[in-house]
Amino acid sequence: MSSSVVSNFPMKKYILILSIISIFSCSSYKDVSVKEAYTQFKIVSTPILVENDTIYIHELRFYKIKSAKDGMKLMYQNFGDWNKKIKGIHQKNINSFIWEKVNLLDENNTLFTVVTDGAETKTDYFASIKIFDAAQKDCLKEKYPYKQKLIKVLTAKMNDIHKNKFDYRLFK
Repeated sequence: MSSSVVSNFPMKKYILILSIISIFSCSSYKDVSVKEAYTQFKIVSTPILVENDTIYIHELRFYKIKSAKDGMKLMYQNFGDWNKKIKGIHQKNINSFIWEKVNLLDENNTLFTVVTDGAETKTDYFASIKIFDAAQKDCLKEKYPYKQKLIKVLTAKMNDIHKNKFDYRLFK
């Protein structure tokens, strides 16, 4: 009997050591992640076919994104439900969503129409936002008076959209 106790001692010691190691290796830790800002954006002139005529509309494209629907998420979280949904221009399975009469700038009462779209393909991965004023002028054109203010407002709002979890299936 004494030989069996002696032979089990190393095994008990081994099990004890493994137990201690597993307890300490499974201890919890706080995962800290740094959120990157949406600094990668561009104003892009996009061709659109309107009644057999091609027109060019400027759009604000965000490239460091979680989803091509991040522009939609930005607008929904800040301005609520959209007014219209139409076929997207960049990708067949991503619709465009339109918000009408939106006050994007706090310092004045100008109302805008905002169209969100995006693409998630092998060659393109971006969320896009087009802005028009009440007279249907392209607000991202070079000489539009509020262009820089609009870009500043939207990029700041884009930096804040990932604070809350969100179900992108809302935008089908």
